[in-house]
This record gives sequence, structure tokens and C-alpha cells, in this order.
Amino acid sequence: MSGILKKISDLEYKRSRLFEAGGKKQVDRQHQTRKLTARERLEELFDESSFQEINLWVRPIKTGFDIDKKEIPGDGVITGFGKVNNRPVYSYSHDFTVMGGTMSSGHDHKVTRIMEMALEARIPYVGIIDSGGVRIHDLFGRPAFRPMLAGRLGIGGSSCIYGAPALCSGVIPQISLLLGPCYAGSAYSPTMADFTFMRKGTSFMSVASPELLKTVTSADVTRDEIGGAEMHAIVTGTVDYLAETDEEAIEACRALITYLPLNNEEAPPVIDTDDVPNRRENRLLEIVLPDLLKPYNMHEIIQCIIDKDRQFFELQKLFAKSIIIGFAGFNGKTVGIVANNPAEDKGTLSIDTCDKAARFIRWCDAFNVPIVFLVDTPGFSSSIEEEKSGDGLIRTAAKTVFAICEASVPMITVYTGKCFGTGRLAMGTLRMGIDMAYAWPTAQVARMDPSQAVESIYHTEINSSKDSEALRKKRLSELLTNYINHPYHAAELQMVHDIIDPRDTRAVIIRTLEHLRMKKRVPTLYKKHNLIPQ
Repeated sequence: MSGILKKISDLEYKRSRLFEAGGKKQVDRQHQTRKLTARERLEELFDESSFQEINLWVRPIKTGFDIDKKEIPGDGVITGFGKVNNRPVYSYSHDFTVMGGTMSSGHDHKVTRIMEMALEARIPYVGIIDSGGVRIHDLFGRPAFRPMLAGRLGIGGSSCIYGAPALCSGVIPQISLLLGPCYAGSAYSPTMADFTFMRKGTSFMSVASPELLKTVTSADVTRDEIGGAEMHAIVTGTVDYLAETDEEAIEACRALITYLPLNNEEAPPVIDTDDVPNRRENRLLEIVLPDLLKPYNMHEIIQCIIDKDRQFFELQKLFAKSIIIGFAGFNGKTVGIVANNPAEDKGTLSIDTCDKAARFIRWCDAFNVPIVFLVDTPGFSSSIEEEKSGDGLIRTAAKTVFAICEASVPMITVYTGKCFGTGRLAMGTLRMGIDMAYAWPTAQVARMDPSQAVESIYHTEINSSKDSEALRKKRLSELLTNYINHPYHAAELQMVHDIIDPRDTRAVIIRTLEHLRMKKRVPTLYKKHNLIPQ
């Protein structure tokens, strides 16, 4: 064997040893918990034979502890790049079979460098998280064993993994797949991503582990109580997609990427579709009743009007369910949907719905994704509890208003049912920047709820009447007949541009989006950035 061939043989042998990760015992344990290994996850994520690993040969910095004697392949994380549905993506994947996927200086440097490379190339990255947190030995190793390496970042300390997502924010899409534990330091960076996926039963995310909490506070809590995937999906809204398995989470991630642009200077991809732009759906005539007395599920309307050969990719499905957000296709083009859902609490707005909608609107605006609002809401469910809560209803409601007003992407509103008063502001008006607004014949749009208007205008008369309820109904009927004749009232006062046949909704949206395709941002005064209400 020639010298070079022997070197190649030695290289491949050493590479194969590193591919064994934490060894058969640790790999088997990973599989016993129904989790894929770090390398198997990357194989599922990337198109076949497209993944190129980098920094495989990285070794941990010497700490002076006995851990220095252990073999730690790749320093507990695999990094590289490849194609996802034939689109370029960078990725890192924590290797729980190697020191529990714990984070060290070298580990953090690998992860940060992937984020930086994605930013430099202007393409998305996916982080696959399965980590026990910071590697304690690395924190307290003797300084003599922790040299700073020359180069872009140097090694030592993990703060860089928090700085990189902030730099990437609004420039490239960032996705986190939490498929295992994620505590303390390992939790901050992933939650700074644009989209967060978690898996039931195996992924947990909190500032402190149950063990640490018990040590500090003596409180007995479970991982599910303080950081379970379902808790974050339902209560905190941290989770955009809740998966049952590793495979489901990864497949959903692949689907999401088909909707996203590579960066903030490009348009989202256009996907070939077999659907017809002018398709009419008779089902739309049956969903919303003229009197609006029966709640309906807005998901039905969404499914009728979007491209049939692509799924509606809903985000935060289990959180603040009276509003729906997600990505859909209209004639092959990505559109963000923000929709009230009368089937959930009558489509009422709240602190959580405003938080949910505002962040999504701002993401769409940052990445050139047009937005379609489907509106049917009675407005806010103002209560003492919400008004006095730590989040503050009025402060949070302003976030949605602010997000709509600052957005420059094409925005279309379709009113299918009620929308009065401050509910109109939270869902956007023409003077706030909505480009085109349409109403169904069932729509009831006004600057104030007619029932509340009657109470204000005829307050004294109603209260002094012997039959106040009969008089209230009479005055309301007069108001609706003479002044607020739905749905024409909104069109007469230029709140909407047209009243359309529900069956034409898809065609109208597609035509309008095409008309607004060249819309540009209106020049504004110089500023570093806006200050959205906090």
C-alpha cells in the first residue's frame, strides 16, 4: 500500500471511530428512549447524500479534571450543511450519547460558527437540541488549561451562542428542534430562534432542572410541570409545533422550510401547484350563517381557499386558540395567515392572542411574506384579571396594532363575520396599512358594536323605561335599519373596498396579491429600529 493510501486508510478508520459517538451502550440507551441519535436526526433532516459534516475532529479544551482522559467525539455536537428539499441549510445536532450533549467551550464554538456561517451565506439554519446543559468541568477548569485560541472568536465561554441568534434575527430563518432536555444555558439560545419545535415525553426546557430547584427552593416539581413540551405548547406559547416523535418533528421542519425564504432580501419560494387560481368552493356558502349565531371553525374556510396540494402549516396551534396563525400557499406563493377562530371562545381577543399574532406579523414583514387576515371577532374579553395582569392587556394589545402599522408587506383583510371597535384595530384597518379589505355578505363591520352604541346613545331613555328590554331592541333595530345596514355600512364608509361572493375569496386574494407584488416600503425617517410596546 502506498504512503498516501495508508494515510487515507488511517483517516477512514479514525473517522469511523468518531462516528461511533458515545459507543454502543450509549447509542442503545438513546434508542431505548425512542430517540434517534444526533447523526440519525441529520440523516432524516437532509436530502439523501447531501449533508457535509464540518469540524468533526474538534476536541475539548483541557480542564485539569479527570474528564480530560475521556474520549469525547466532536465535543458532543455534530455540525455541517446540506440540502433540505433541495434548498441550502446549515445545522447543528447535539449528541446526547457523548457526555449527555453537554456544552463546553469547543462545543459552543462549533455551534456558534455554524450560525455565523449561515449568516454569512444568508441561508437558514436548524438547531437540533438534546443537551444536559453546560459541562461543569469546562466552567471551573484551571485557567492554565484554558488557552484562548487565535481566530475569529477564540474559545472560552459560551456567551457567543447567545449573541449569534440575535445577529441572525430578521436576516435568516432560525429553527430549533428540541428533541431532548434543554436546561439553563442550553435553553436560552434555542428559544431565540424564529420557530421552536418540541417533542412530547422526551423534550424539556426550563431555566433550572427539577433537581436544581429542589436544592435551591426545596420544591418538589417534575420536568413536565416546569418545562414539558405540552406545557410550553399550551400555557407559555413557546412551542410552535408539538410532535409525537423525532421523525414527525423533523418531517414537519422539512415542510416548514418549503415556505420560508433563504433570507430577508429574497422572496419566499414559489412551488408548482396543480390547483386552479379561480377555483370556487360552494362549501363556503354553508360555513357562516347570515345571523352569525352559530360558531364555526375558521380552519374550514382556510382549507377551502388555500392551495389544496400543500398543507396549512399552523404555528402555536394549542396556544391562544381563538386566533390562528400559519403559512399557506396561494397559487404556489407563500402567504402568512392571521385569522380569528369563532369556534374557540367566539374568536375573542386577549393578551395571549395579541402576543401570538404580533410576533408572527413582524416575522412575515421581516421576511417578505404577504399576510391575509380572516376576521370574525367580537373584540377583547376585557376583564379585571387581564387588565391588571403582569402582561397588561392594553400594553399587549398595542403590540398587534404596532406590528400591523409598521409592516410594509402586502396585507389583505377579508371580513367574514363581526368586527367592532378596538377589535378592528387589533386586526388591522385600511388607515393602519392594510392594502385591500373585502367583506362577505355575512360581515358586520363598524367602528362600534351597535348594541353598545344603543346603550350609550339611549342610556337615560332605556333606564327610565318601564320595559327597558323592549325599548333596547326597538332602538337597536332602528339603528341597524337607518344607520348601520350590514354589510353595506362598511363599504359606504370605505372600511372595505368591496363586498364579495364567499366562493370568489380564493380568486380575489390571488388577484390582489399579484397586483400588490411590486409594493415597496415607504421611505421613513432614519432610525436604528422601532421600539415595539413591551
